[in-house]
Amino acid sequence: MSLFKRFQRSGYPVQILKTQYRMHPEIRSFPSREFYDEALEDGPDILDQTKRLWHEYRCFGPFCFFDIHEGRESQPSGSGSWENVDEVEFVLLMYQKLVTRYPDLKSSSRLAIISPYRHQVKLFRDRFRNTFGVESDKVVDINTVDGFQGREKDVAIFSCVRANKDRSIGFVADFRRMNVGITRARSSVLVVGSASTLRKDKHWRNLVDSAEQRNALFKVSKPYTEFFSDAKLKSMAVDSMPDRRPEEASDDIEITVPTDGNVAFPEEAPAEDNDWGDGDGEGFDGGFDED
Repeated sequence: MSLFKRFQRSGYPVQILKTQYRMHPEIRSFPSREFYDEALEDGPDILDQTKRLWHEYRCFGPFCFFDIHEGRESQPSGSGSWENVDEVEFVLLMYQKLVTRYPDLKSSSRLAIISPYRHQVKLFRDRFRNTFGVESDKVVDINTVDGFQGREKDVAIFSCVRANKDRSIGFVADFRRMNVGITRARSSVLVVGSASTLRKDKHWRNLVDSAEQRNALFKVSKPYTEFFSDAKLKSMAVDSMPDRRPEEASDDIEITVPTDGNVAFPEEAPAEDNDWGDGDGEGFDGGFDED
């Protein structure tokens, strides 16, 4: 329990900072309703400040949920952590399409991939190194939820990992981690997960329902390459986008982006005992993967 939570429970007065100056209003909408009783307000001009060129496609909009309904979680032998290879494959294709069309996102200062599970983070980092021939931190910021507290990016891709029929969703159900994970983005938060599995939890069920109500829920079937085909993207184009000057491309390292998506996965990563996270996040109880 954090120090501030102890103060609150002891009866100290709490003053909420209600005006947010970071997120696109479509990102702010769900956490404001789910966690703050609709108390959050947008700062002046925040909509114009967070509009981006990639919003011209619904699948790259401010708030999206991708239902990887055929994916399954797995727990490597000897590990207490979880991973989801299907989500890694889909996110890699999403990243390829984003940085190909919008090269300014080819920067670890602009785009992040976040996951609650350390083993999934390691799998993402290994896959990026094998795919692009460079360390992932050159082109994308990959970390655990705990490691991302207090940080922000233009685009945040959140990999939920858990996908099963009979088990729980573990500490993914921790609404504090959920709130941190989906509010790291300034312009687009792209959530990747199993809708049927996450619906077991009331907060995640509300998030999936919110995406569906906003026409931002995408059911993704294999092969995942078809989802990002030119024809499919054209069908997801937004009819009208306000004029906006293109952003300057960054000077970050150049990478060659494969177009077929057929890249071999790395060998199984070494077992890990827990999921404390890799950053300087505070306020959580660690994040073990025993569930």
